[in-house]
Amino acid sequence: MERRTATGTSYALVRPEDVMSVAVDDGIADRLEVAVYAGREQGAIHLESAVATLAPGGTIGGHIHPFEESFYVLQGRGFITIADTSYQLRTGDFGFAPLAHPHAWSNPFDEPLRWLRTRSPQPRPIGENQGSFAFSELAPPSSGRAIDVESVGQRFVGHFDDSQVPPPGPLSMPGYHGYNIRNVSVRMMVDELLGAQHHTLFIVEFIPSTVPGMSAKEHFHPFEETYFFTAGAAEGLIGGESVSVTAGDLVFAGVNTSHGYTNEGDVPVRWIEAQAPAPPPAHGTIFEADWLALET
Repeated sequence: MERRTATGTSYALVRPEDVMSVAVDDGIADRLEVAVYAGREQGAIHLESAVATLAPGGTIGGHIHPFEESFYVLQGRGFITIADTSYQLRTGDFGFAPLAHPHAWSNPFDEPLRWLRTRSPQPRPIGENQGSFAFSELAPPSSGRAIDVESVGQRFVGHFDDSQVPPPGPLSMPGYHGYNIRNVSVRMMVDELLGAQHHTLFIVEFIPSTVPGMSAKEHFHPFEETYFFTAGAAEGLIGGESVSVTAGDLVFAGVNTSHGYTNEGDVPVRWIEAQAPAPPPAHGTIFEADWLALET
């Protein structure tokens, strides 16, 4: 559930057992269930983060919506069509449907297709519609080409595997370069280079820290973040609260909410991170210790 600090900032730690998967009944999807981890109830206003599951034989008909929708495949296989191109999906594939671009899904295989779904701007009702509008000209795909890491002909999609994790070091990415966050590897996935305008999605991995507290010093942002943990465990401070997080958990940190993590275990900790709105080119990460030092 949502928590608020004395300064009014909001944050949430959501465990898998805290979330209910709900069948979608919108006249577009068949055999789709969605478990929302971060949304209005958790204090988010810029994004929504959920795990979607499309059962064997399930489909999501062609539709459009007034927000971006990114995905990262956690399990299974399936097909997706975005605009005029169809792809076959497997674990590690990612991508997004730009605002107002028609897209459709199908799962003709014998196991569930699960993906982490991020939407930004956060969906809101328009009239009696909850955000998705049917696009009957686009049928659920029955085939598609594999997503090729090195292909220059594909749009809006990509693939991640462990070979793409860069060597750990100080953080260097849009919005911040520096040593207050170290022992970290970042692999960008959905960003402006892929065509996204409203949010980013990327892989973060911290190796075990030899100096407690030196993985990611406490900091805050002028945007919202979600962290969906996929491997390992970490100790964190979120809104001044000490937390332990592990694979399957999701952390939501609202605008100006202080947070930081340390991997004091024996194996790397990894998560899928989303940011919305998209971070500014500079001054996107602000460290409390830097400003507290001015009081002395």
